[in-house]
Amino acid sequence: MGYRSDVRIITSKKGFNELDKYITKYLKGEKDWNLLHQLDVDKSNDYERYFGWNSVKWYENSEGFEDVDAVMSGLQHLEDKDLSFRYARMGEEYGDYDQKDYESENEKEQDLDYPSMIRGFDDDYMEEQIKRTQENSNEL
Repeated sequence: MGYRSDVRIITSKKGFNELDKYITKYLKGEKDWNLLHQLDVDKSNDYERYFGWNSVKWYENSEGFEDVDAVMSGLQHLEDKDLSFRYARMGEEYGDYDQKDYESENEKEQDLDYPSMIRGFDDDYMEEQIKRTQENSNEL
């Protein structure tokens, strides 16, 4: 199955459109590879767009992952164009987290929200595990 990550990005609406154009050009029109057309999360308001993927194989600079390289290269393109963005990736392991952001000097591109990440305890799961352990020990 491989290692999976959850990825979230926030851009201005203008930045999202620029990113989509860049990725389409980067992938030479291979629409099936454009991850922006395969979003698991997609929320927006009049100013910004929050989007991302859940449980995605996110290997940067690896052969066979041109779709990921297109997104990451696209974020650099946004910075080069002075368009703000926030990027965060959370891997399966607790300490596997990285982020990148760029704050434009252009006032219309400033003050994007930051992705919110919560790592919490799954108490319901643990309750079920404790019950199963008890049941198994009673069977012995």
